[in-house]
Amino acid sequence: MSRELIVVADDLAASPGTNRGIFRAHRDGIVSAASLLVGMPTSRGAACGAAEQKLPLGLHFRLSAGVPMSAAPRAVGLADEDGFLSLPRVVLRLTAGGDALEEALRTELRAQIDAFLELVPSPDHINSHHHLHLHPAVLGPFLDEANSRGFGALRWPVEEGARMGNPLRWAEAQAFRMLAEKGRSKLEASGLQTSDHFRGLALMDGLSAESVLAMLRSLPEGCTELMCHPAEPDDELRQFSSGVDRRDQELEALCSPLLRELVDSEGIVLRSFAQGC
Repeated sequence: MSRELIVVADDLAASPGTNRGIFRAHRDGIVSAASLLVGMPTSRGAACGAAEQKLPLGLHFRLSAGVPMSAAPRAVGLADEDGFLSLPRVVLRLTAGGDALEEALRTELRAQIDAFLELVPSPDHINSHHHLHLHPAVLGPFLDEANSRGFGALRWPVEEGARMGNPLRWAEAQAFRMLAEKGRSKLEASGLQTSDHFRGLALMDGLSAESVLAMLRSLPEGCTELMCHPAEPDDELRQFSSGVDRRDQELEALCSPLLRELVDSEGIVLRSFAQGC
């Protein structure tokens, strides 16, 4: 088997600096696809810029940042007049469930998917901010809506053998693993594709050229998705997300000529989801 790598940059349209960083990481580095936020001030410009660079785009579905694109999240307590609630409060509300929650999620999914397909008629993939599509309350509607609207692939963020120095990251990874195991049958029944392997959780607090080189040298056979967050941090990005000040270092790492040299020498194939996985 060959070794194939999809390097997906998240949070496109979070801010002008994020857009510049992702476009550079694609032009000068190893980023091969990006995940677009819709309903943001720079969403349309980001989609146009990606089209000019022939950068494949997927939808980065939001439930924990920014302003909803429908009234439904506010009606069921996922958002208030200022926008979506904080991640812990959103998770608590999803876990509480309720008869109206599923329909509210479908309504918001459809609104964001409609906005995305207006900008990107041929989607590469779909995933979600904070990986909330793995939550049992979200996964069913997420898979149904993605499948019915032409999304062929999604992210399945289970990182095998990851060593994480940060205990919070380790706990987060274990939660994703547990949720993914619980939802595996729904994924298989959906017909949507995903990568054979996933990387990026262990690198979130310290992605560097050296850490990516080590990952590439041990890349398994099959298709691997590497999640990343390159950006030129600016005030808009800091308002959208926390812990963003290392993203410029991530950008420089992904643009290191050493990475491209190793990809070429190792015969690793850089691709997008739509090119087959």
